[in-house]
Amino acid sequence: MAKSTRKKGGTTEAQAKSGQRKVVRAASGKAAHGSPPPIGPKLRQYRLKENMTLADLQALTGISKSMLSQIERGSVNPTFARVWRLTRSLGIGVGELLGEVKTGLDAPHIYEHRKFESTPAITSADGLCITRILSPIRQALPVEWYEMVLKPGGSLRANAHGNDSWEHQTVISGRVIIEIGDNEVLLEQGDTLRYSAEQPHGIRNAGDTEARVMLVVLSLKELAALGI
Repeated sequence: MAKSTRKKGGTTEAQAKSGQRKVVRAASGKAAHGSPPPIGPKLRQYRLKENMTLADLQALTGISKSMLSQIERGSVNPTFARVWRLTRSLGIGVGELLGEVKTGLDAPHIYEHRKFESTPAITSADGLCITRILSPIRQALPVEWYEMVLKPGGSLRANAHGNDSWEHQTVISGRVIIEIGDNEVLLEQGDTLRYSAEQPHGIRNAGDTEARVMLVVLSLKELAALGI
């Protein structure tokens, strides 16, 4: 058995294992550290594409015109929560605004292992809601999926997306109330609700324990553009 570590075809078993480890590290998807992406020009580009003024975008996002102007000029870098509101209002993916979208998939890998601590997450201002972005932000896809964690008293609300989107919410644990226009629907563990996101909508924790929800957002407009 000891002979198994000797060279065979010019490569030792130890070298082969080392090569395997290198492949796994290359496929890990770990982002390199560097300066923040230039969000400002992208934001202005998408805003003008939708024929929106700063006042229009303020009305949709709740972000002041002065702050939006500073973001577009590159004077400040928005928090992830603001990035989330901007992308929802403009009907684009997070990766599109960050300027990291690719038209095709990355080079084939055996797999991509993203650690929990490296998964992008958005925390609400009051700290009661955390949204983890599980879909790849580097590709422009017609579907996005998220894990939402709402502590007791936590709630999130959004305006119409504007890109013919549907949302699918499945409760993993706890109880939540989904607000759809003037309607409210109570969901318990295992329940799923599907609805058009082209209306004001929201979610709030309906219990006294933490609630976990899987959210899938599907853009029919983007699917149609792909001929699906």
